[in-house]
Amino acid sequence: MIAEWYKRVSQQPADRPYALFAPGSIDGGPGYAVPADLNSGSAVIRGPWINHELAAQALVFAYDIDELVIAGTLAKAEIWERGYFYASRPQSTYERGASAMFVFEKQPSGEWKILAHEATSQGLPPYKITDPMPDLRALYYQRCGLACDPEKDAAEAKKGW
Repeated sequence: MIAEWYKRVSQQPADRPYALFAPGSIDGGPGYAVPADLNSGSAVIRGPWINHELAAQALVFAYDIDELVIAGTLAKAEIWERGYFYASRPQSTYERGASAMFVFEKQPSGEWKILAHEATSQGLPPYKITDPMPDLRALYYQRCGLACDPEKDAAEAKKGW
């Protein structure tokens, strides 16, 4: 269920993650929003929904299940989300983290559904920092395409700030 959740929310736009929710569920995750400057009240010129999930924003995303407790028809999972990004100016990979909590409920059909979800971004505690950081330079410039110049960025990085 957890893998399916992250698969669905990593898409742009998300692939109906709410299909995984149990009846009466609550979601305290980052979700989606319309940019405030485009919200004129008109559905036509309102602008696109933005996916705020770390899984959708990161160049590379990973998660760790820190705790999983199953008690009868309920289960709770504590998840550590890791989003890896690449900064062209300093030519380095950096990491953002979030803590997520899921409560699952076993349905009469035997299927597990999400009863509650909450995710909060936070600073990385020292014991959670990825070391060494993955080198995402090639992936970043592959996805960036013609809009980016890796040689120019590397030369500017050598000059310093």
